[in-house]
Amino acid sequence: MEMTMIEALEKLAHLNEDGFETLVKTNAGEPHAIEYAIEDVRNYAEDPDEIFDLHVTEDSIRALDENGYIKSGEALYRVVNE
Repeated sequence: MEMTMIEALEKLAHLNEDGFETLVKTNAGEPHAIEYAIEDVRNYAEDPDEIFDLHVTEDSIRALDENGYIKSGEALYRVVNE
């Protein structure tokens, strides 16, 4: 589904019981609450309104390829339990 990264993070928050306090982690960072991940995108992304083809579940946000299949490899964001 096409959406911005902010929309994907908001959807991930709504799919989880803890909402915006749910902890997420990228493959390069420390776990932090979804609300802070959204702020990071707003403040540091080159284009926060850029549209991506993403698959969001309660566990992760993954990129889709040009054929609509989930790309292999690490999730862009994944929920962590600490």
